[in-house]
Amino acid sequence: MEQIVECFIAGGPQHGLVRLQLWDPQYPAPPVVASNDGKVCIAAARLPAGQCSKRFLVLHPQATGQQILAMVARLRTHAMSTVA
Repeated sequence: MEQIVECFIAGGPQHGLVRLQLWDPQYPAPPVVASNDGKVCIAAARLPAGQCSKRFLVLHPQATGQQILAMVARLRTHAMSTVA
């Protein structure tokens, strides 16, 4: 059964955005996101976000180390703020 996951985008024209994406957890591949410049952003990390939800860090091919680290920090902060 498909579920909606949050994709935190690092790098590219959509750096810093969180995109909601349909994903089927029974399919072995993680979600991918097409950016505005036509390049494919791939999942680099997955973080559980509650009982039925997940968050993914997706990387644009031209993402810099600084952009990746910034989004990892944001992902961690977001995860800590939603834990109750």
